[in-house]
Amino acid sequence: MEKQKIFNKSFLFLFISNFLIFIGFEMLLPILPAYLLSMHASSMQVGLMTSLFTLGAVLIRPFVGYYLIDNQRKSLAIIASVALMIITMLYPFLNIISLLLLLRLFHGAAWGVSTTASSTIVVDLIPKTRLGEGIGYFSISTTFGAIIAPSIGILIYDAFSFDILIWSSVVLSLLAVIALQFIYSSKPVKHEKQPFRFFEAIFEKDAWFPALLTVITTLGFGAIITFLVLFGKQQGLDQVFLFFLINATVATLLRPFTGKWYDKKGPWSIIIASAVLGFLSLVILSYTTNNLYLIIAAILFGAGYGTVMPCLQTWTVQKVSEEKSGAANATFLSSFDVGVGVSAFVLGILAEWISLEMIFRFVSLSFLAVAVLVYKDFLNEKKRYKNI
Repeated sequence: MEKQKIFNKSFLFLFISNFLIFIGFEMLLPILPAYLLSMHASSMQVGLMTSLFTLGAVLIRPFVGYYLIDNQRKSLAIIASVALMIITMLYPFLNIISLLLLLRLFHGAAWGVSTTASSTIVVDLIPKTRLGEGIGYFSISTTFGAIIAPSIGILIYDAFSFDILIWSSVVLSLLAVIALQFIYSSKPVKHEKQPFRFFEAIFEKDAWFPALLTVITTLGFGAIITFLVLFGKQQGLDQVFLFFLINATVATLLRPFTGKWYDKKGPWSIIIASAVLGFLSLVILSYTTNNLYLIIAAILFGAGYGTVMPCLQTWTVQKVSEEKSGAANATFLSSFDVGVGVSAFVLGILAEWISLEMIFRFVSLSFLAVAVLVYKDFLNEKKRYKNI
């Protein structure tokens, strides 16, 4: 039987759109706190920038997942991308901190709609027998967009101005909207839906296990984005950017192989192996005093964390029926947001009492916890299979 294709026109244009959306959004992240501080905002208000954004994304996703069960995905993705573009345009015109914080809440909501809709469309486009491989390829648009964007944002801000940065983001969003016009997304078949219940919809119950693993795994990523730059300064590391660059490169290069591994062997072996690599990465990072150790840690983190996340997203989608893929993607993305939010809060408190080296060693245990939980699930699955 001929192997079904992953790369078609719709997949490629959705990839391009997602890549542009992520660059346009992520390039603002390192600059917005500085912009708010220039308006004499307090530290608490700067912290609320992230908290309100996360809140907006998490609260909107259950509604989006429910809507996508039997409604057009492409039109919602276009509307959300246009909303992101308009909201971004408003930043320079709001000189009152409270209004900026409110705008940040709406920005998070638009982001939640956009990412959930795009992730659901790509699941529709990928042949079901190659879902792990396809999601692995698609997640490259997220990984590389997120990695290169902060540097681009800082470069534009330093060379020009905040206004030019905003308009650069707007142009990227506009190009993303144009790219979405070239994708084909069929309208889902109508299904009988259960009544909407918000608290049940926050996490799709059939996908609770990979969602839980996502929260736990994201603790390691949260430690990296929160403390790595500070840790690098403490350890006298002058090439910390190498970690992010190598991490993204390794994760990208491995995607064709890890996706095929997932589709052939299932989620258990690849997630366990990748979780062990993630554990080793953070342990080595905690002892890093030179760039060589930093590079080794980055390679292991790219192979570990960079592999686990697309596998967990695939597993989350496979846990539910096809019409619930939107709800499953909403669950996965909300789990990611919750993991990052919890790690930033909890680890920030711990950092007042223990060293950053101990923070990385402590968080490395989260990867071991994932490996143990997945192994137990594998044994349970094996037992269920024998009883059939």
